[in-house]
Amino acid sequence: MAEYIRRSFTMLDKSFRKRLSVALALTTSLSLTACGTSMPNAGPLAGEIEQAKSVSIVHVSPDMAAQMQTEAHDRQQSEITAALNHLALSQAANDYRLHAGDDLQISLWSFSEGGGGGGLGVDPSQSASSPAMASGIQGTPLGKFQIDASGSVTLPYAGRVVVAGKTESQARSAIMARYKALGILHNPDVTVRVAEGHQGVLVTGATGQPQIVPWNAGGVSLSEAITLGLGNGTTTLNENSSSSSSSDTASTNAITVAVVRNGVETDIPMSAALDQDITLHPKDKVIIRKRPAVQVTMLGGGIVRNGLLSFAKSPSLAATIAASQGLNPNTANSTKIFIFRQHYGQKPTLFTFSWTDGDGLAASQLFPMENNDIVYVAESPIIPVARVLNTIFQMAEPALIARP
Repeated sequence: MAEYIRRSFTMLDKSFRKRLSVALALTTSLSLTACGTSMPNAGPLAGEIEQAKSVSIVHVSPDMAAQMQTEAHDRQQSEITAALNHLALSQAANDYRLHAGDDLQISLWSFSEGGGGGGLGVDPSQSASSPAMASGIQGTPLGKFQIDASGSVTLPYAGRVVVAGKTESQARSAIMARYKALGILHNPDVTVRVAEGHQGVLVTGATGQPQIVPWNAGGVSLSEAITLGLGNGTTTLNENSSSSSSSDTASTNAITVAVVRNGVETDIPMSAALDQDITLHPKDKVIIRKRPAVQVTMLGGGIVRNGLLSFAKSPSLAATIAASQGLNPNTANSTKIFIFRQHYGQKPTLFTFSWTDGDGLAASQLFPMENNDIVYVAESPIIPVARVLNTIFQMAEPALIARP
């Protein structure tokens, strides 16, 4: 190959040979001095990055990576524990208070000494054929009544009774007192039950079957509400991104559950929401979300696939690079792999790794990635020089072909 280049070089005209000689000398000089500042490349070289004065440079060892992994795990568990404690320590749910628009199922009862007295709307001639009526207890289902905008229900004979803002027990007492005051029944009693109200738990978001879970006196747990809203579960519990394609296999979403109570939102992972016994309150909102927990930007000519990767949980550096189809074996400078990380109000940190020995690989396997991290793998210093040489020989080839 070298002999071919030499012979081809001698065939060029004198002017072109001179220009080519200068170019070759220049590229050789740049290669020897490792100076790629004017060379075409896919980003800064490793040496240029390490000269930056605006960042703190940290060379990561396996021990340091292991410690950071432990700290990240403890921090995550602490956040989950704090969220669960907040839900558990929230003010206990009080009895539900009625609202305008609630539907009430109301029944009226009375007791007549000796039986046969008949209740409201009951034919006394039927009392003998009914054991309950024969004993003197008369019952009349009045039906379903909706609380109007003024907070009242309109009942037979009793007229309008204000019940909004009251509990079921308080509404029962108010209605019973009204019928007693009328004097048309002997010892009247009333049962009041919310048929349809606003005390249910709303389950919505990335769920197969959004719905309002009816409240009951025994309470509703978070796992019960989620189960009712899952539908068949195949879509909700699938972490793969709905927008993923065959070329974007690394995109996964974390499935989280947010409980909104009194305007305060508390987030916990889906696994904790299903495993823990968390009691909901009336009018709680449960929002199921599917979104990446960690997003990492991959940059540099040493990476096979540049772009933004999404993960359901924090990956290691090694797993992140693998998700981007690994290092480019033809261009990557594996002696320097960089992670750029910045926290609000703090000086940016540049973590460095070397994959030329086992320590670098071990540290990469343990190092926990964080959301918004940037992974940068520079090209080898010789790559820009090779591009220039390739360009020169492409220029020379037409001249070689043209000469007789």
